[in-house]
Amino acid sequence: MKLYYFPGAPSPLKVGIVISEKGLEIPTTVVNLRSGEHRTEEFSATHPEMTLPVLELDDGTRITESLAIVHYLEQTHPEPNLMGVDAREQALVLMWCDICALQGYLGIQERFRNSSDFPEGRALPGPVSYDQIAALVDRGEKRIEVFFDGLDKRLGESPYLATDRYTFADIAAFVYLGFAERVTGQDPAEGREHVRRWAGEIKARPAIAAL
Repeated sequence: MKLYYFPGAPSPLKVGIVISEKGLEIPTTVVNLRSGEHRTEEFSATHPEMTLPVLELDDGTRITESLAIVHYLEQTHPEPNLMGVDAREQALVLMWCDICALQGYLGIQERFRNSSDFPEGRALPGPVSYDQIAALVDRGEKRIEVFFDGLDKRLGESPYLATDRYTFADIAAFVYLGFAERVTGQDPAEGREHVRRWAGEIKARPAIAAL
C-alpha cells in the first residue's frame, strides 16, 4: 500500500489519525497542497479529481475519500474498533460523520475558500475552476457557530459523539475543530464546556500526540 498525503489538511489528517490509532505503518508520499503539487499533470494521472488523501493498494486499486479509506482500514485491521462493532453502532458512527461533514466541515470550507485570501477561482476543490462568492464567508461563519453549539449540546448528553466510546466520528469532529480554529482564528471550544472537555481528552490520546 501507499498513501498520498499532506500533513495538517483535514481529510488526510483524519486518515492519519486512524493509521496512528491502529498502529499501522503505511508508506507515504507527501503531495504539497500549498504549492499546488496536487494540480500537476503527474498527480492528476494518479487521481483526476486532484484531492487528497488517496490510498493505493498493492493491486493498483486507488481508494479516495477519507471515509472510504477509513472503512477499508477498519475492515483489514479491525482493532482497535473505530467504526462500530455492530449494525447499530456502525449506523450511529456514519450518521455522526455525515452530520459533522454536512453541517460542520462544509460550513468551514465556505468560510475558508470564499475568502479574498484564498486563490481566485478555487472556491471548490478539484480540476474545475469556481469563483468565490463573498456572501458565503458570512454564511460560513454562522454555520460554524451553529455547528459547534450543536456539538456542545450533544457532548453534554454523551461522552462521545456516536456512542459512549471514542470512534471515527470523534476523530472527524476533532479535526474539524482544529480546522475551524485555523480558518477563523478563534477556538470553537472557547465558551463551550462540553466541547472543551471532549477535545482535551482526545488531544491527550497517544495516537494524537504522536502526530
